[in-house]
Amino acid sequence: MTQYNDLYVRDNFSDTGVTPSQGDLCQSPDIIPYQNEVLTWDKASSSYPGPDIGKSIINNGINNIYVRSRNLNAAAGSGHATLYYTNYSLNLCQTNRWVQLQSAGLVKSLPFVDGSGKTTISPNGIAISNPSFLLTGLPPGPHYCMIAVVQTTAHPVVIPPSFASNSEFARWVQNNPAVGWRNISYAANTLTQLSRTTRFGNVNLQAANFVLIITGRGFVTGTKINSQCTDTACPINDNQALPQPDTHGDQIISFVKNGIPGSFWGDLVVTATSPGGKFPSGASLTIAYYQIPNTSDKLDMAVAQRFIMTSGVGENSEFKTSMLIKLGECTIRVTDNPLQIE
Repeated sequence: MTQYNDLYVRDNFSDTGVTPSQGDLCQSPDIIPYQNEVLTWDKASSSYPGPDIGKSIINNGINNIYVRSRNLNAAAGSGHATLYYTNYSLNLCQTNRWVQLQSAGLVKSLPFVDGSGKTTISPNGIAISNPSFLLTGLPPGPHYCMIAVVQTTAHPVVIPPSFASNSEFARWVQNNPAVGWRNISYAANTLTQLSRTTRFGNVNLQAANFVLIITGRGFVTGTKINSQCTDTACPINDNQALPQPDTHGDQIISFVKNGIPGSFWGDLVVTATSPGGKFPSGASLTIAYYQIPNTSDKLDMAVAQRFIMTSGVGENSEFKTSMLIKLGECTIRVTDNPLQIE
């Protein structure tokens, strides 16, 4: 492991800039949608340890989106932020689908500034992009991912036009402290059924085995989850019910899909059905997509991370441990006021 020494964005709150990064790669708190408000440096700095201050995006409204960074170098430095979105996907390795955002003044690469507005960021200093990126509307779609990239003179980031394998993509993300993404969508709590379509696939030229892990929080026990792909090249029709929460409050189900063909891309429809009454406000459903590493492939094993999940509740809970390559996730939150997406 190596400590990064430049401006960076976190993959999650526990990310300290050590590469390869650990933990969830899809929950960057440094991509900050702020609706029609102006994010001050004071707010961005004071909230750096948490909580997440990102707001939901109002489609066809004003959305100021900021990228926050920290300088891990012992010397002052400077850099720029670029920001992209891509529509529904559990696997972001199709970089040709990324759409670059720009500011109100049509600038695509925005400088980072400190609390005094200077573009030279002191050691350990926190900075935000200036001005904000502006998003006023998205094409119709179920949810979107946002990807931030930090560019500096010492560490220029080249976004590959393609990746040779799923593990190549995972390695690129883990070894790039200058890259972060987040992915959340919302659903109304008046519903008794919610559904999301998300893209999934296999970049490898050969068939590979994958795991989908669906984690509910705050749902009624017995909420039915159907995961379905109707493409004959990769048929999926998995039906399960969310169990009682474990000691962490997680309601975890999972299934393995063996032999997803090489170079396959398709649509996965995940549907949750309430066993009775509307969904509880504040409940969330996270759909995470992993490749099972090929034990004879050194790169697969190098980028795979240890994944632990529990089944059951209490001291006698069963713990399952696997080495998996995470490729992406989507989280749906049930809310009283589903503004749109984040």
